[in-house]
Amino acid sequence: MPNAHILPRLFLVASLLLPAALVAQAQTASEAFPAATQLKDGAFRRAGQTYRLLGGQQTRLTETLPLGNGFELRPDGRLVRNGVTRQLLQNGQAVTMEGNVVLLRDDMLTPAAIARADKAATGGSTTTVSIPAAANMAALVPQFERTASRLAQLRQLTALLEQRTAALAGGTTPAPGLEKEIQALSAQLSR
Repeated sequence: MPNAHILPRLFLVASLLLPAALVAQAQTASEAFPAATQLKDGAFRRAGQTYRLLGGQQTRLTETLPLGNGFELRPDGRLVRNGVTRQLLQNGQAVTMEGNVVLLRDDMLTPAAIARADKAATGGSTTTVSIPAAANMAALVPQFERTASRLAQLRQLTALLEQRTAALAGGTTPAPGLEKEIQALSAQLSR
């Protein structure tokens, strides 16, 4: 039996690799479902059960949860509207209080949890830029004024073109200088 010495070696290799595989699986399972304190309010499915998230606390969903878009989430994971089942949440899916179906591990994290994950991954911190609304409006005023001016010019041009069209349709010659006004307005608008 030349292969008899291979079997004990395979058992030895398997016994050395099995604990590492179990640790890796345990780490993956804990990463797939973040702690409730890191999650926004809503509900999710895990291991065939539906859980409610409220203020960082996780509890089994025992009664219908009304959502902002008119849907209801039932304890069995069904999203219902007007008595009709629209979707069954799958394990790992979540629903926000607004009624959006999302992935639990990616889309239900609180801003603080996202900042912590960002810092852990990049070593940096999240940069937030805040621009006051008054500054935005002040910057837009000249653009609004220019747009209003161009709109007035377009209205003028439209009126002049209507005059020319009416004259030509009536078989008469347009008023003298009308063509020059049309060309002048067209040139202003093309700038």
